[in-house]
This record gives sequence, structure tokens and C-alpha cells, in this order.
Amino acid sequence: MEPSSSSPIVFESPGFLRVFEDGRVERLVGGETVPPSSQNDNFDEEKEGVASKDVVLDPQTGLFVRLYLPHLHVTDGRKKFPVLVYFHGGGFCIESAASRGYHSYLNKVAAEAKVIGVSVEYRRAREHRLPAAYDDCFGVLEWLDRQAMALEGLSVDPWLASHADFSNVFFAGDSAGANIVHQVGIRASGRNWDGLCFKGAILVHPFFGGEERIESELGAEVEGFVKGVHGIWSISLPVGAGRDHPFCNPVGPRSPALSSLVYPRTLIFVAEKDLLRDRGILYYEALKKAGKDVDFVMTEGENHVFHLLNPKSEKAPLLMKRISDFMDSSDY
Repeated sequence: MEPSSSSPIVFESPGFLRVFEDGRVERLVGGETVPPSSQNDNFDEEKEGVASKDVVLDPQTGLFVRLYLPHLHVTDGRKKFPVLVYFHGGGFCIESAASRGYHSYLNKVAAEAKVIGVSVEYRRAREHRLPAAYDDCFGVLEWLDRQAMALEGLSVDPWLASHADFSNVFFAGDSAGANIVHQVGIRASGRNWDGLCFKGAILVHPFFGGEERIESELGAEVEGFVKGVHGIWSISLPVGAGRDHPFCNPVGPRSPALSSLVYPRTLIFVAEKDLLRDRGILYYEALKKAGKDVDFVMTEGENHVFHLLNPKSEKAPLLMKRISDFMDSSDY
């Protein structure tokens, strides 16, 4: 695809995005969005099993959440459901809570795991460097706490008021979204969450990095991939920050202690062929060393976010079941 701007390209990740000298960003994938079921006149709740709607939290920044509610008949009439806060991936630069792939995936998660999904639309780099995405996602957590408390004068969403079990709140994300799960867990520590009880975190193929290369990042055959990842970090991190910044490297020399994470349990997925695999393994080992309750799943023969890129993969249902079992095994 030829560039659609006359301005010189200052950064390009082939097939992913281009950044131009005039500041414009051209996103080459992840741009197709779909409406929630509340805006679909042809939606059949009995057939689809999950209803969805968007709730705008900040019109100025564009922050909104897409809520997913399982059909009560599908869920044996259960009135209250655990809450799953989900952060989409895309290297902090592409994709959306309204992306077709993420909309389809959250529908499946809500139906199979029997949870209320809260999928977050956060600001993206390069236009909005980190910590903008973290600020937005943490703001959703604060909003949920206020929803749970039903504070006087606050508009309480009727789906959440009637069906959300705020004593069972989970966080999940893939790739950059998994990075956000970690950052939100660090920020949330040391605070009183009067309306929420956090039960666990799920990080799928987390997008972490560091200045020093580790095993899966070594070798001439991965040089192009590593260069591209470094480029993504260069337009996502605060200006002048290196890859040992705590936003990139959660086990780096300046990163907060992992023991401070607010999650009582964590589930980490990595994929055998994913070149980010060893970063996930390093994070898992560091959590164990910090005394955290953490489970680890390696999917053999698969690559980064395979369950999203190829939903019909024979191993995608196994990943979904492991996620569902993790949430279902928590005490209600």
C-alpha cells in the first residue's frame, strides 16, 4: 500500500502503521469497527446470546467502554455476573474496543465465561503517548468503583446495577492490553476500593521489553521484528524514555516491586512461536519470586495473539476454556 500523504515518513512498521513528519498516523490494520448490538436493528438477543452497548465516560478524550451482557436464559437465569475489565492490544497504536475482532472475541468471552465484559476504548500513541492509555484505563476502574457504590448524584448504568457482581472483578488483556493490566494493577495498590473486590488478572502474550535483549530477541533472523518493536516503543513511551522505563520493562531497575500488585491471582499465557514469549516468561518468573500466586500456560506451535488472528485455530477454544476456568475457580 502506497503512503496516502505527501509528508515524509518518519517511522514505519510494515503492515502495521506509518507515522509522518507532519504528525499524522496512518493505521494499516485494526481500523474496521462494528457497532454494539444496541445500535444494530437486526440484532437477535435470543440467537446471539450476548447484548452490547457503548457508554461514553469522557466525550473530550473519547474514552468509552463497550459493555457485554450475557443473555439470562443462556446463563441459567443467574442475576449477577463477575465483571471482566478488558484492555485490547495493538501495540498501544492500533485497534479499538469497537474493532470487529475484539467485538467478536468479547462476545465469546461473555457468553462462555458468563461474565459482564467491560471493554475499554483508550487513547492511542503516537498522538497520545503513555501514560495516556494507562490514565484512561485506570479512570475506568475509578468509574466502576463509583458505579458499585452508587454514589448519590451519579448516573448508574442499569446493566451494571442489575447484573454486575462487583465482589468478583477480573482484569484481562492481550499484548499491549496485557501490559496495561500490569500497570493498572500497580496503580491500584495502596488504595481503598470500597465498591470493588479484585479477584485476578489474565495477561495473554504480554507486550513488555527492555534495553538488554533476551533469548527470543537474539539472532539475525529476528532483527527486523526487534527493530519494529523498538520503533513501536519509541513512539509510545514518554519522549526521551528508554526501554527500561517501568512502562516497558516491569522487571527493570526502576520498576515498582511486583509484590505491590493488587491482584491476588494471575494467569499468564505465552505462545511458543511468539518472539515476545521470553518477556512473558521473565515476568512470570519474577512474579513467582515476589511471592505472587501465578499460573502459566505455554501454547505450543502458535504465535502472537493467534486466538484473535485465527479464531478457528484448534487451540483457541483451549485458551478460552482456561480463561473461563480461571475466573470460575475464584471464590464467589
